[in-house]
Amino acid sequence: KQWYQRRVAITAGIEKGIEDEIAEMNEQKIFEKVDTTLNNVMYLVCNDNNVDIVPFVSMIMADLLEGKKRKTRFTQRILPISHTCYASVEDICKTASSMLAGIFHNKTPTTYGIIYKSRNNTEMKKKRDEIIKLVAGIVTKDEEFSEFNKVKLDSPEHSIIINVVKNITFLSVVKNFNLYCKYNVDELTKNFCLPYLKRSQDENASSNDADNVVKEDNNEKDTSEATDNNSKICDVEADPNESSPEKTKLANPSDAK
Repeated sequence: KQWYQRRVAITAGIEKGIEDEIAEMNEQKIFEKVDTTLNNVMYLVCNDNNVDIVPFVSMIMADLLEGKKRKTRFTQRILPISHTCYASVEDICKTASSMLAGIFHNKTPTTYGIIYKSRNNTEMKKKRDEIIKLVAGIVTKDEEFSEFNKVKLDSPEHSIIINVVKNITFLSVVKNFNLYCKYNVDELTKNFCLPYLKRSQDENASSNDADNVVKEDNNEKDTSEATDNNSKICDVEADPNESSPEKTKLANPSDAK
């Protein structure tokens, strides 16, 4: 009888330990999978409020770009999602207003592009152009900030991603969208982004050259004003070579599979 009681006590202790370990694992689970009922699409929710998902995914893309080593077996694309809403024009505009205000509603010059995709929702696919124009209007806030926020089809500084999946819309604002091959792991690890990487380096070099020209012109201005008050120095402005705001879809280095 005593032997049986000891065995029961040991078994109960093991079961309690397993239950406690499972409960602890559930509490520490940072990412949770949500079923989208779609083939080849997985949606993960981050339960840690201290994790900013957009910089987190960008860090992964930067690591892949630098190392050129694939670290996943089946994952083709990783897209960060910062906001979600119901798939309707009104809800998308409302969510986009709160998401974009802190980024674009200031007097800091920047460029942007809009990437819109609808999946398993025929109605929202037909409203693609309408939504793009409305979101572009939110970025410029009815021309109030149009002077500072310019559309750039090729490698914009900020890319506004709008993905409609069934009756839910996923939104986010990311950087280096073309440089990271549209966040496509396959293409990013196969050097498809090299043309954009070289172009980004050339743009930085051109920007530095323009700054040097401005400094030289300012020095000339100081010298000329001391000798001749009637002399004039022209301002140096870089030609942005921008496209029409209606063409807000980004150019691709290659179509993702």
